[in-house]
Amino acid sequence: MENPNNFGHGIHRVPQVFPAAECEAFIQQAERAGFEPATINTLGGTRLATDVRNNDRVILDSPTLALAIWRRIALQLPEVWMARGIAGLNERFRFYRYSEQQRFNWHVDGPYERSNGERSHLTLLIYLGGDYTGGETTFDVDGQLIDVRGQQGDVVFFPHRLRHRGSLVTSGTKYMLRSDVMYFPPVGAGHSSFPTLDALRAEAAKAQ
Repeated sequence: MENPNNFGHGIHRVPQVFPAAECEAFIQQAERAGFEPATINTLGGTRLATDVRNNDRVILDSPTLALAIWRRIALQLPEVWMARGIAGLNERFRFYRYSEQQRFNWHVDGPYERSNGERSHLTLLIYLGGDYTGGETTFDVDGQLIDVRGQQGDVVFFPHRLRHRGSLVTSGTKYMLRSDVMYFPPVGAGHSSFPTLDALRAEAAKAQ
């Protein structure tokens, strides 16, 4: 039977990773911090470009949150990517708010690289909810359009290199939380502050 959560091309959805109460707490945390218009990265630096994106954003740097989310999702992520072993998550989080008539047009996500050679290869999106219509994450893979819609608490991950957009929200408000999946350099095992997958598997086995 075809897996409805595997969209091909490295695009995967993991249902109901986070309970509704936790998602609502994330939304309230972001609203308290205060959303601002989201910028884009260009060769000349960051700038507002409402023709490309007009949604709002909060940036939060939190190693503690990265570790907590890692423990919830790590065993669902690709252990190896392009000959690199998985290392953890980017501790820079971005809360996104899309109100009615807001969107993020076609783009590809850029990688984040640490000084130790760790590099991000996958985008990680947590769907926090909101009562909205429209707002699919739409991918363009060689002219084939793939629409992905998550429910509250779902996680979607996909390769940075895929061209995609946050489609127009036609009513209501959509909230998301984004991070990135980090991988070690291709040579050497590397060392990470995140628990290894083997350690997480052992914890899961003990909890059964």
